[in-house]
Parts: sequence; C-alpha cells; structure tokens
Amino acid sequence: MQNKMETTTATSGIPDDVLDEDALGDMFEEPEGFRPPTPEGSFEEYERNPLHVLPGTPSIINLQMIGQHSLWAHRIWNAGVALSRHVDADKTLVANKRVLELGCAAALPSLVSAIAGAEVVVATDYPDPQLVKSIKRNCAVNAQELVDQGKLKVVGFQWGQDLDEVMAALPDQSRKYDVIFLADLIFNHTEHRNLIKTCKGALEQNGGIVYVYFTSHVVKWIDRDMKFFEICVEEEFGFKYEKFDEVRATAMFPDDVGDINVRETVHCYKLWLSTA
Repeated sequence: MQNKMETTTATSGIPDDVLDEDALGDMFEEPEGFRPPTPEGSFEEYERNPLHVLPGTPSIINLQMIGQHSLWAHRIWNAGVALSRHVDADKTLVANKRVLELGCAAALPSLVSAIAGAEVVVATDYPDPQLVKSIKRNCAVNAQELVDQGKLKVVGFQWGQDLDEVMAALPDQSRKYDVIFLADLIFNHTEHRNLIKTCKGALEQNGGIVYVYFTSHVVKWIDRDMKFFEICVEEEFGFKYEKFDEVRATAMFPDDVGDINVRETVHCYKLWLSTA
C-alpha cells in the first residue's frame, strides 16, 4: 500500500558528492561549509488526520525545531511523519505498550504514541542540553498531563552506551520496551552497530518490535543504508526483519541529485528478536 504524504521542503540538504563518511571523525561532525547555517529555532505544526483524533486529544501538535545545530534535529523528517501517521491510524501498535524512540529530534512519533495511549513513552536523543531542552518543551506544550502522569519522559542518550537511565525510565522492571522507533536514523552508517546494540538491549524479547522507517536521501548510498539489515541478523544480534509498507513523500531535499522516486520513498520495516 502506498500513500502520498505532504511535507515542507528544504532549500539545501545532504550533498551527494560532499558527505564522505569514511572521512568523518565524530558521527555528527560536519566539514566547514558543509551546508548553509540552520536558521535560529523555528516552530512547525503537525496536523493529525481528523478521522484519527479521539475526543479530548489535540488535533494539532506544535513543535519547536532546534536551530544552529549539527544533530540534524532541525527538521520534521518524512520518516517520522509516516511513522506518526501509521501509529495514529492504528493505535494498537502502541496502546498500553512501553515505547522507546531513539534519535527523536522534535519527538513527533513519541508525542503521537503517548496521545494514542501508550503505557509509557521515553523520547531520547543525543544528550546535548539545547536539544534535550527543546524535546522537553515539545512534550510539555503538547502533553503536559501525560508528562505529569509519568507516561511521557525525555532522556538524553547516545546510541550504544549504557542503558541504565533508559531502562530506569520504565514504570517497573517487569519487562523491557515493547516498541522501539527508529525514524530516519540509518543514514548514520557508522552508527549501525550502536543502534542495533541499543535495540537488542532495550527490547522485550517476547513480542517486542523495532519499527525502522527511512528514506535513502543519498541515492548512491542505498547499499550502505541497507547494510543495517545485514548487520541486524548477524549472530551477535539475532534479529529478524521484514518490510511491510512504502509511503510516498515530497523529497526532503528536492535540489539534490539522484532518482527522485528513491528520494520520495519512505521504507517501513520491522525487526524482532528471534526466539529460536
């Protein structure tokens, strides 16, 4: 099933011939002059499908987008929008479940999941004070009651590191996270193993699902994006996976080179731990 999704567009993005991850030191470090400076923090509104808005829940989610930052948290990414719409359309994906979002940026899927009735949602991103403050602001503005009830939390977390604080955010230790979200994260090719390590450590083995939504923004690196799935099935990690949907979306970076059809497709996968 394919759907057309409208999003805002950008005037500059990930240059196809500039970003060479083999030359990267820090995973978020960008070469000088890599792209024009991001404007100071801005605000965007996400409008939920009226058919999916339950009484007493917001129809508009107001998001603060962080500015002047290298963590790619200054956009609402197509994958996050597609994931949020899937959750809103089928609230059983998260209802009464424990949800962890990695690399949440503005935390849209986390907010939608909390509003949809998750037992608890923990929105995480790199432990940068400015970024964490922005995420907490979005949670407070859109779902203060859920924050007060302990159903929506924010934790600064770097992929692959100790999970103690992430696991401590759970209501109890009776089980791990039922659902983990990765929305447009696997373009960080050097971080695949850290992402998968984190997912394995945090996911409930019996019935837990990792939802991986992504677009190959740099067409020539599709094989590098897909390497994520090759790694996740290695014996060290023991995941299985399947693709279950594609969503069409306006290209995030319309002026970039490469097949526009590739750059307008959000791929939807799910992972689970093999119990064999």
